[in-house]
Amino acid sequence: MAVFSGRMPTTRQLQCFVAVAQELNFRRAADLLNMSQPPLSRQIRNLEDLLRIKLLERDTHRVSLTSAGETFAQEAQAILSRLDAALETMRNERIGEDADIRLGLTSVIDFSLVPGIHRVLNDITPPAQIRIEHAYSKHLLERLRSGEIDLAIVGNIPRQGEEFEIRQVAREPLIVALSEAHDATRKERVSFADLEGMVLFWFPRNDNPAFYDNCERVFADFAYEPPRRPEPGEHVELLANIAAGKGIAFFPASLRAASRLGVVYRPFIADIEARLTIPLQLLWRSNETREEVLRMVDRLLQAAA
Repeated sequence: MAVFSGRMPTTRQLQCFVAVAQELNFRRAADLLNMSQPPLSRQIRNLEDLLRIKLLERDTHRVSLTSAGETFAQEAQAILSRLDAALETMRNERIGEDADIRLGLTSVIDFSLVPGIHRVLNDITPPAQIRIEHAYSKHLLERLRSGEIDLAIVGNIPRQGEEFEIRQVAREPLIVALSEAHDATRKERVSFADLEGMVLFWFPRNDNPAFYDNCERVFADFAYEPPRRPEPGEHVELLANIAAGKGIAFFPASLRAASRLGVVYRPFIADIEARLTIPLQLLWRSNETREEVLRMVDRLLQAAA
């Protein structure tokens, strides 16, 4: 049964509240939402007035969630996730299986937060219908090679032969996800020394050998030797372990949108950030002749310029 009420919060109010609940800092939340602090504060006040519940405790030194705020943050995140899934389903149904272009995107990046690419993929008047699928980079390479997809945007991959054209379209820095109780959360940027002794949830080399090896070179250069534990198969489980203080993980910066109570994200200091990045590369077959595919290649390259 549909629910109609004059006291429904807007999606923007929910987004603002979830960002503040995630960061526990109005300035960082405003940066995350690409807005200034005054309108963010107004959105939170309006939401609290609408719900007639105090969600946040804040003073000049800190921001914290009330008990009601903690509960509502989880519900708000679930609502936003369901809405995003519903929109994705509608887009897929509208496009259907008769798409002119089949585009694969690496599943480890949230492309809605990669501006140039996001604009192209959400253009309401594309030159061709697009079907988008998400998978790990190595699987997308296999599907591109077999002709099951026409284009792929993947992360760091080994050098390829002449069968593919490859262009870099973006770089995604890694950030660290850690428990809100960790001392490093007090810093704007963290170093490996700040993470000393913490278990690192890490992926196996065969998932992406090129990226794995690059990270290992960075670790060696900075004398970073953390105790390791395999990443859980489910992202939700990984975040739960981090919130419980069982370890840390390194995520692409765009994935900080996947908030969870008790988990805080911090960028690395500049020297580490410059090297601990994922280059996003656009690939298509060298013998591609279809005009609609090549036009999409041009649009993505122009958006990345």
